[in-house]
Amino acid sequence: MLINGRSGDSVAVLDRGLQYGDGVFETIAFIQGKAPLWDRHMARLTAACRALALPRQDVGRLAVEARQLLYSDDALCGRHVVKIIITRGEHGSAYFPGQGDATRILYTRNWPQRRQQAGCEGIVLHRCQTRLATGSPLAGLKTLNRLEQVIAAAEIRQAGFHEGLLCDADGFMVEALMSNLFWLKQGGLYTPVLDRCGVSGVMRAEVIEQAKHFGMRVHEVRKTPETLKSAQAVFLSNALGLTAVTEFSGRHMDVNAVPLKIRNAIQQLLS
Repeated sequence: MLINGRSGDSVAVLDRGLQYGDGVFETIAFIQGKAPLWDRHMARLTAACRALALPRQDVGRLAVEARQLLYSDDALCGRHVVKIIITRGEHGSAYFPGQGDATRILYTRNWPQRRQQAGCEGIVLHRCQTRLATGSPLAGLKTLNRLEQVIAAAEIRQAGFHEGLLCDADGFMVEALMSNLFWLKQGGLYTPVLDRCGVSGVMRAEVIEQAKHFGMRVHEVRKTPETLKSAQAVFLSNALGLTAVTEFSGRHMDVNAVPLKIRNAIQQLLS
């Protein structure tokens, strides 16, 4: 783990990331020492820092430190995950932010085996009762405020699942707990619009771009979960790849109906 470029494993108790969740983060897939979606991650990180008025980060320095971690962990071969956390540090009083250098944290971990297995076999998607608040000025960004997801994760685990569908306060689909949502219907690709809440994933952007490249119509819509009853296929995306949904609300889904061209394009990106 690196904290402000130095090896360490602790931050100050008064760090605003700990006190208020005052910060942002990115979880980045590295394949053979390279991050295929690095530019998308850095663009979102920059936008999030701008939205929170955090100091702009030196993307080149982050790249150097990420590779330093991979070298030190002998992780240049295979698949690994690097997480970057940026907090406001200790600057400010109560809720009022101050000026000064941010706290920069990077650490690496192995590629989750459960994720790799799910990507091949697909998953059953739980329908969460937990709702996401709407109207956040930080909609689409990945901030450290993840308590809604923590509550939803407890619900999902208690129900015996690993992933769940989250709706907003009005009952419209937003995303899965750790992924963005897509479904195929009548040849078109659909995904929830994320203008009121949710995280605009880097892989979501990649999937949309690939779908348009292959001539598919892509629609960002506001729909309830009942829409999935008539979907030809449902799949999830996050920085680590795509996962097909095999069942939702008692309805079995056709894993093979997930667009092959998109699946192959993402697999090639992450190979």
